[in-house]
Amino acid sequence: MGIYFISFIVIVLSALIQGATSFGFSLIAVPLLALILPLSDITPMLVLFSLLLNIILFSKIKGDVNKKQITILIIFGLIAVPLGIHGLKSLDESYIKIAVGIIVIISAISLNFGFKVHFKNQTLAYGLTGFFSGILNGASSLSGPPVILMLSNEGVNKDNFRKTLSTYFMILNLFSLPIFFKSGMLTKDVLINTGKLLPAMLLGTLIGMGLGNRLPEKQFKKITLVLIFVMGIMTLISA
Repeated sequence: MGIYFISFIVIVLSALIQGATSFGFSLIAVPLLALILPLSDITPMLVLFSLLLNIILFSKIKGDVNKKQITILIIFGLIAVPLGIHGLKSLDESYIKIAVGIIVIISAISLNFGFKVHFKNQTLAYGLTGFFSGILNGASSLSGPPVILMLSNEGVNKDNFRKTLSTYFMILNLFSLPIFFKSGMLTKDVLINTGKLLPAMLLGTLIGMGLGNRLPEKQFKKITLVLIFVMGIMTLISA
């Protein structure tokens, strides 16, 4: 009961952040849930939640998506997902946690200071972004940081930024689920736990979308980045 209660609170908080900013669900959920549950159980459950959450956001968010960029991200992301799942099944969890923690911390710092890099070859840049995102999606459901950093680096406006993220995450998670099922990780217990925690995801999403409409986006993103940084530290400690 204690683990369920903690998991419920974590999912509500994570979905709240995602509902308000269109990113951050796995960045918040993975480090906290990894303290009480194995990554092999967490990852397929969070991929299911992310799919449902991003379907909701996709239907509500206004904005345009660059078809060429999203296509490159999706193709390379899907190619890399099986590699991430293989790593999750074969590598020591502590190594994955360390890698995730470092990525989360770097993401938070980079986003906070507006770090930008000029890419001469946009196709290659988006291809590598999708590839690393796919690996992280398969290994920890943490597909966001590479894409978030890339879009921020390119100065994509708020509405297009949110629409692109929700579109990418939705498609990537949709194609990831059969791979998890085939690998034997999308078990009956995972589906049951997902069903039990579904109200938490819906509650957090609704609250987050409401807060996102009321609070200044810049202020809320600052709060989110602080939380992401703290979660990165917690992941390293848990490893």
